[in-house]
Amino acid sequence: MRKRTALVLAGLLLAGAATAAADFYLHSTLDLSADFGLLGNNPNVVTSDGTYAYVGGYTAAADPTNIGILKINLTNPADKLALPGGTQEASQFRYYGGLFVRNGILYALCDRPMDGSVANTNVRAIDTVTGELVATFDGDAGNGDGIVFQPAGMTSPALGGLAFDPGFGGSGGGVSIMGYGAGRRVLLDINDGTTIHDTSDGMPVTNPNPTCTVADASAYRDHVYDPAGNIYLRRSNQVQVAYRSGPNALSGYGYLTDELNADGTPRVGCGDGQPVGTRVAPFVIDQNIEFIPASSGATNQDLLVFNDRPTTSGGKPFLTTVLLITTTGALPSPAVQFLKGDGTPLTAAEVPDGTGAYDFYYDASGDRLLVLDFTARRLYVFGTSPIVTGCAGDVDCSGTVDFDDIDRFVEALSYPGGAGWPYPDCPWTNGDCDGDGQVNFDDIDPFVARIGATCP
Repeated sequence: MRKRTALVLAGLLLAGAATAAADFYLHSTLDLSADFGLLGNNPNVVTSDGTYAYVGGYTAAADPTNIGILKINLTNPADKLALPGGTQEASQFRYYGGLFVRNGILYALCDRPMDGSVANTNVRAIDTVTGELVATFDGDAGNGDGIVFQPAGMTSPALGGLAFDPGFGGSGGGVSIMGYGAGRRVLLDINDGTTIHDTSDGMPVTNPNPTCTVADASAYRDHVYDPAGNIYLRRSNQVQVAYRSGPNALSGYGYLTDELNADGTPRVGCGDGQPVGTRVAPFVIDQNIEFIPASSGATNQDLLVFNDRPTTSGGKPFLTTVLLITTTGALPSPAVQFLKGDGTPLTAAEVPDGTGAYDFYYDASGDRLLVLDFTARRLYVFGTSPIVTGCAGDVDCSGTVDFDDIDRFVEALSYPGGAGWPYPDCPWTNGDCDGDGQVNFDDIDPFVARIGATCP
């Protein structure tokens, strides 16, 4: 009977892709202070595979010291380790500047870690399960060590970050790197790290014929792609876009934020008239950006999240530093807010003032936005629904027990004891419908009996 009931429940699963909603609610905060120093003084960059976050370090030590990459479970932070393949020696003020995960491989960029020479800039491919380097990712040198030094022969600092390029029309994708002062993106083969395009023939992300005045046209700090292959860039603290027309071709350029002078007054140049203005700041690191796809629900708008960081000074409030715009540069409509888990306003107690150094990753599988706080050494995990307690059978915490709970209830059967439960918005224990402290097949019949119930 229990097996038959389980099969019926499985047949009622309601599939649906996770999408971004109208507001972001702080679901959890992971304190990384015990891990950085050991992996560098501060956490600097973040990505995720949906279960684990991967956080790369920065060092401020006067003498060369090790930096590394932390792997940490988003719902069970005690499950963490330093990836062996991510440890490398770095000089003062050097750091991991870009991470992404693809097909179980973590790709990690470190710009000039030792002596300031571009020759030791490197991209590593690390197996996310073993933590070891993937030897076959060895670039043009073919030395079998899982590290590509001076990727694509770059002669400029790789300060524009690392990103996965999805390509255009099914081709032209790979490991994308942006150089500071280089107006073209370089591209590596994602399997072996060999050069596909270098700075002589890569996509010219800097507009060669601008109709406006661009300050520090190629001072890139970070970049990210949307599924169509369009590329969004941080440039001198500004936000711009280059529109894809082919595997290695662009059809146009756009400026998504207005430029401001150092004193906050408008600066005549590109982006004039955009509703969000950011101050030109070409020599400040940690100006980052992430793409958040449109939902079929409340927002229905592609978004970009970025940090307005014109200086390295402290005292910058989270809510005025972390900004959201659409991919056209408009303010989101309806507005999108960052809130506490219960929907009330965030305060400095949850997100303290800092130096404005944040990195971002949107996890589509869990519909979560990760925000890494360099200064406070914290990782904030935002979901797109408020945290509510729910009740027995209400496994999505909607306030009622209905068919929308079936998929999570069936999934809860696979998490004995709740370890690793991937939905911080609602407790695993809500699947315990017979009240014996566990979720198992004994809960199936009481769960079915509760369908239609409303939580108190």
